Amino acid sequence: MDNILFIGTGNMASAISNGIISSGIALPEQTILYDKNPSQYSKFHQSCIKANSLSEGFASADFVFLSVKPQNIREILDEIKLLDYKDKVFISICAGITIESIEKSLPNASIIRTMPNTPLLIGQGVTAVCRNNLVDSDSFEKVKKMFASSGKVYEIMEEDINALTALTSSSPAYVYLFAKALQAGAQKLGFNYKDTVEMICSTLIGSANMILSSEKSLDDLIAMVKSPNGTTEKALNVFENKCFIEIVCQAMDACAKRAEELSKLN
Repeated sequence: MDNILFIGTGNMASAISNGIISSGIALPEQTILYDKNPSQYSKFHQSCIKANSLSEGFASADFVFLSVKPQNIREILDEIKLLDYKDKVFISICAGITIESIEKSLPNASIIRTMPNTPLLIGQGVTAVCRNNLVDSDSFEKVKKMFASSGKVYEIMEEDINALTALTSSSPAYVYLFAKALQAGAQKLGFNYKDTVEMICSTLIGSANMILSSEKSLDDLIAMVKSPNGTTEKALNVFENKCFIEIVCQAMDACAKRAEELSKLN
């Protein structure tokens, strides 16, 4: 088995590590942690190795997760470029940081760029992955398995990653906003939050599973709920009049454009 170093030990790093360990991809003793804030280590398996310095943790690592905040990545790369990094595989989960920008600091490094979303924290994430041409197929498959231990993994081209941000990375917030809207509507109808939150979530989960398990189109599934001049049709008419689909498309477009702007800043 390979040794895995996490540089930066926030919530996403702990979720990835816990998935890797629970699935048997790596043992806790093969998982190395380095963070300038050691209090973060409490979220990890207690047998993980805690490095006293970046160079100490780096020395025995095969895979190196760059899991710091994007604004701190330059400081970390400046330290790494002084070390012997050529035999390491780097996995970045830093939003907006391109492979090219990392290569400028670490020439000839093997780099995998990823974009996980927050449901990874409960083992139901969606992670997009891409790589530079120095990452061999075996290493790439190992990294995909690491993320698959916490959800679904999709290989994409890096030029698509900013657009995908609008679809998978940011979209949990859209779903939460829709759930919040349902809750607000329920409150106006006389229900309270405690009464409705589980019903709302169960309805969202059930509806999503209907999409996945059915061969019907989304329009067909809508038609299954809607009857002519019935209650659902009245509700859908309001959505249509308010241009609900167009609003979502505009929001996703704004998200993708901002991701592109952030990539250029880095």
